[in-house]
Amino acid sequence: MRRPPRPAPRHGEPPAPVVPGIAGAVAIAAAFSASAFLFLIELLAGKMLLPRFGGAPGVWVSCLAFFQVALVAAYILADRLIRSGSPRMQVLAQAVLFVAAAVVTALGLSLAGEPDWLRSSLPLPLAVLATLSLTAGAAFFAVATLAPLFGHWRTLWPDAGSGDASRAYSLYAAGNAGSFAVLVGYPLVIEPLAGLERQAALATRLYVAVAALAVVCGWFAATQSRRTAATGSVPEEEVCSDGSDRWRQWLRWGALAAVPASWLASVTTHATVEVAPIPLLWIVPLGLYLASFVLVFSPPGRRWRRFEPPALLAAIAAAAWLLAGDVSEPVWPVIAVHLAAFFVACVALHGMLVDERPPVGRLSEFYLVMAVGGACGGLGNALLAPALFDAHHEFPLAIAAAAGLLPGCWRGVPGRRRFLIPAAAAALLGGVLTAAPWLAVPRPVWLVIVAGAVAAILLALGGRERAFGLAALLSWLFFVGEASHHVVHRVRTFFGVLRVCESDNGPSRHLMHGGIRHGTQLVSPDRARRLIPLSYYNDAGPLGSIFAGFAATAPSGRVAVAGLGVGTIASYARPGQEFVFFEIDPEVVRIARDPRWFSFLADCDGAVRVVVDDARLALDREPDGSLALLVIDAFTGDSVPAHLLTAEAFELYGRKLTPDGILALHVSNQYLDFVPVVEAAAAAGGWMGVQARDADVPAEQARSPSEWIALSRSLGTVKAIYARPTSDRWRWRPIAETPRRRPWTDDRTAIAEALRP
Repeated sequence: MRRPPRPAPRHGEPPAPVVPGIAGAVAIAAAFSASAFLFLIELLAGKMLLPRFGGAPGVWVSCLAFFQVALVAAYILADRLIRSGSPRMQVLAQAVLFVAAAVVTALGLSLAGEPDWLRSSLPLPLAVLATLSLTAGAAFFAVATLAPLFGHWRTLWPDAGSGDASRAYSLYAAGNAGSFAVLVGYPLVIEPLAGLERQAALATRLYVAVAALAVVCGWFAATQSRRTAATGSVPEEEVCSDGSDRWRQWLRWGALAAVPASWLASVTTHATVEVAPIPLLWIVPLGLYLASFVLVFSPPGRRWRRFEPPALLAAIAAAAWLLAGDVSEPVWPVIAVHLAAFFVACVALHGMLVDERPPVGRLSEFYLVMAVGGACGGLGNALLAPALFDAHHEFPLAIAAAAGLLPGCWRGVPGRRRFLIPAAAAALLGGVLTAAPWLAVPRPVWLVIVAGAVAAILLALGGRERAFGLAALLSWLFFVGEASHHVVHRVRTFFGVLRVCESDNGPSRHLMHGGIRHGTQLVSPDRARRLIPLSYYNDAGPLGSIFAGFAATAPSGRVAVAGLGVGTIASYARPGQEFVFFEIDPEVVRIARDPRWFSFLADCDGAVRVVVDDARLALDREPDGSLALLVIDAFTGDSVPAHLLTAEAFELYGRKLTPDGILALHVSNQYLDFVPVVEAAAAAGGWMGVQARDADVPAEQARSPSEWIALSRSLGTVKAIYARPTSDRWRWRPIAETPRRRPWTDDRTAIAEALRP
């Protein structure tokens, strides 16, 4: 059957717009592309900042704060435009904003091309903010205004229906899908294949495409708005409530957005630092966070809402059980449970947001409050938590806050108050059993007890019991989580929690950052015994051979070390030698210098100087040709300073070393293989060298398995190291003359290339 012809417009009525299906497809493509651009520009800006400003805390905190605040500011502008302007004026304003942002970005890139004047004239955080404002800020701000506008414009099209919010809000799902696509594609495809210059070109093309799609969407909306005005139909609006009701609603929306954002930051830190330092693992929780938005804002996403309250209850109980019990093994099942609990919590809490969304007339207000809540959750973890807590207490706080938002799914259970007394007693008993290991209670027993306590407390939540239940849950989480064995000192920094732990084997003391050990020292009144290098730095390992070759070629030369740890390498200093350490975390320096904990720096025979700064930036200030040995020891964790492995970095190392100087790289890492990366950089820079892996370590020896590479531009120096092995359990081998991959540069680094199979 043939479709009847579309009726001709009445006299004075604007023509009918483009087919609604086409308009909807354009809107989805526009929302997808805009969010993809925002995510790409954030990752691109971070990579551009690293070689210029280093990896100091001020850099990353400033970067995080900049984009969070810019997003909120963009949503404020979009809300004002929607409230005070017609679609035609909104399109015109967006066109002007996009052109102005392009001009500002072009001028800013030329001004910020050489950042030395910014670093020299402004404090570090202000220099970072100025650089971001000149380069990425204007374009980010212009595109960030589009999410609320797309939703508003979508309500004006003929297939939206009066007051129907589903199509308008579903564009938020499309936008998060764009972010998810870039999140997955960037480390696996974009980063390995394209350098920063090509990534910037990709971002430019995407910016132009987003601008064009935005103008088309706005034109659709303006056309339909004219038809709506001509026919006299107006979209449905919500009856304004009083101010107090609106404030309560804002607080509710903000809390539902802030708690998952805080849980995201917490579970990422916990999984990648405390459980397993696996590079690129941070992608998984962030991907789950974005996927939850895609799921709940899509039309089918609310079909299973009745299962969300009990699922959220189970997620809270599982996360609390793992966290308070300090469960970290087996690694992959623990990570899987943490991530599953996090995803369930995100779906449930974000689903509540969707269920409580207002009519489309308040869509921009809803998005603005969500952005503010998400910023509070993320910045609270990044800024407030390190200043207030000496451990990752924001994680149990996020879990407890999720429990406080738990729907009253158990209010119909009779006699729920009877759970309170046994729950509190079980929590107390579990804490006592955990804090008193001398009771020799099997670990599974008290874990079952405390898990039951959490379940009982959460069952009791609701009504007047909610405050009591939350207080009991928080007390249990903190009390049980505080049962740290052999920890004599703990401090929180931007980089995580540092713990000084004592061992009965020796006895000895070691510094821990999550699951990574950064040095060990024997506790003894004998100075010579305290100066014995242990762990990765044992003189029977490859580092001992490197220092033996160094003593044979340049016994009085200056030594520089990137990465302080507890100062173990200072034990190799001899009278008359100068050792300079570059350390980015000032708290690590305080711990290494404190004689209560470690004494390598105080006991060593040479002169020691410690510089608190990014190693590459600090090394650049050292005189050329002034170092006989340079040790790069910064690759054992999950957060890899890739700017220390680029061709430009190796060129810097060569300038600072003497012609026969030694470059030693500690490349031990459980999940990353840096040997091909170093081989490629060495071949490109004209270095020769040897590599050794000390894996066959007897249990009775106080050394850890380690992997080292020694490079030099002098064949005689390499031979001196090769000829002085310090153990028969490992041996040097020449590095590959023909590298397996191209070298990393400041323009192109790809962590995915270094992943071990």
